Amino acid sequence: AFTMQNAQNWLGKVVHIQLEKHNDFLGIITNIQYTQELGHVGNQIVLTGYSKTILLESGQKLHSWEDTTLQDMIREVIKQGADEQLQNDIQPEFTHKIDYQTQYAETDFQYIQRLAKTYNEWLFYDGEKLFFGKPKKEGKRVKLTYNKDLYNLNISVQATASQFSGFTYNETYNKLYKAQTQDKVEGLPMLGNQAFDASERLYSTPSFEYGRIPTGDEAFLETLLKKRQEAAMADANYITATSSNNHLRIGTIVEIESTQALSPAEALAKGLNQNQVHYKTEGIGTYIITEITHKATDIGEYENSFKALPAFIKKLPEPQIAFPKAETQQAKVIDNADPKNQGRIRVKMLWQQTKNLRTPWLRVMTPDAGTSGEVSKNRGMVFIPEVGDHVMLGFRYNDPNRPFVMGSLFNGTTGAGGQSQNHLKSIFTRGGSTITFNELDNSILVKDPSGNTWFMDGKGNISVTAPNDITITAGANISITAGQNINTSAGINISESAGVNKTESVGVLKTLTVGTDYITNVMGKMVEYIMGNKESRIEKDRQRIVNGASTIHSEKSNNFHSQEEIQHNSAEKSKQF
Repeated sequence: AFTMQNAQNWLGKVVHIQLEKHNDFLGIITNIQYTQELGHVGNQIVLTGYSKTILLESGQKLHSWEDTTLQDMIREVIKQGADEQLQNDIQPEFTHKIDYQTQYAETDFQYIQRLAKTYNEWLFYDGEKLFFGKPKKEGKRVKLTYNKDLYNLNISVQATASQFSGFTYNETYNKLYKAQTQDKVEGLPMLGNQAFDASERLYSTPSFEYGRIPTGDEAFLETLLKKRQEAAMADANYITATSSNNHLRIGTIVEIESTQALSPAEALAKGLNQNQVHYKTEGIGTYIITEITHKATDIGEYENSFKALPAFIKKLPEPQIAFPKAETQQAKVIDNADPKNQGRIRVKMLWQQTKNLRTPWLRVMTPDAGTSGEVSKNRGMVFIPEVGDHVMLGFRYNDPNRPFVMGSLFNGTTGAGGQSQNHLKSIFTRGGSTITFNELDNSILVKDPSGNTWFMDGKGNISVTAPNDITITAGANISITAGQNINTSAGINISESAGVNKTESVGVLKTLTVGTDYITNVMGKMVEYIMGNKESRIEKDRQRIVNGASTIHSEKSNNFHSQEEIQHNSAEKSKQF
């Protein structure tokens, strides 16, 4: 018990295992067992642990980056997860800036693995240092000789699907890109090339899938597919072996050779003493170790078993890590002033709101959107969410790096619903303009903050109200027809103007009432046609002034009656008959 109490202090501590000079392993102790076995003298303490990359396995995380490089991103992840405890060499081949990238419910190490898979970058831990990207400097090579310090050597070739094609879409420029791998992979040895040829014959149809990286162009996509092909063929030719050489670790480049005794005939041909045993050395190949297991005993016995790939391969096999599947998420709008005027918005998902994080500019789903021969932009339904609104995000292909806005959401402080009978359906704009559909009486009310209203009562009536002016303008005709009455009323004036003709037709009676004066101005001739009688009643005086001749013609009598006198005055002559 005393020993266990002391040993438990090692939990979580760094363990340093040195196999040979310059061959060290740094790990973390994660489990301690104190064991006793029947029939064995003494007790044992069993230590279990992992490489120092376990520091990056503290738990699943959510984080996002904008406009950054792969190198800076991974350095930040390691800094946050392991601080200075994990040595690293981050030199990825992919150096372009990345528009948006998300760590989605993944541990730091799982996220790094996924990035290595996405961009087909080298990733391995050599015992002391984590490498992301192929090391720029090659370490010292180690020679292994079969039947000397190398045994149980197995050389394998395998066929694997290695033809890829894919597509990606650039929404900013509305471009669909497609690409396909070629019939050549660089860096393969003879056996690897033979395996590639066999693989092509066996798997003759290339894959076809969406690109792992959202945007780019044909050349960019083709480069990524080429890297994926190189990764797929990396272990088409591999070796496994057992060795007693303790200089080996992951990333070590080994030159493997074999020695065989010369036959007497071969010795004679080389002019060697046939009474002695002579050996010849043949090179088998140069490989890089990608997996290794060390075994050592307390009495100094040691061996290792390893897997190695051809040393000149361009890529390592892809990490066996699944891509995360993003689920719909709630977000808050933080900006809708799209600098490219494409109707996009920026949002913060709930987990981004606790940090200084945000999405890129996102497209907004709408029931109808597009263009036409007459409308080059904004054909369809345009409702861009306002800053502060809550929205729901979806993800193309369930990829957390490809969010889009599915629609908006009310919350407890912003939504009122459609009343108790759910009879109100409405559209309210930010400025207060509304369209309200009332399904109890089937009415529709359109109004704005100034008091303008358009009301259809659902019973066949329409009311239009404006606190100020109503203007109706037509480029051609306006026709107004009423089945019964038309009433026109003005608080002050009514003005009518016709550029050419005005025609009025009254079926029965026309009544004109003027409160004060009545003036008629005719620039040309005025003609009256009266089928019946014409009667004028004037309470006061009547004066008729004619600048020319005045003629009164009657088919019958002309009667002039006056309670007083009748005067006929002429500047010249006057005739009565």
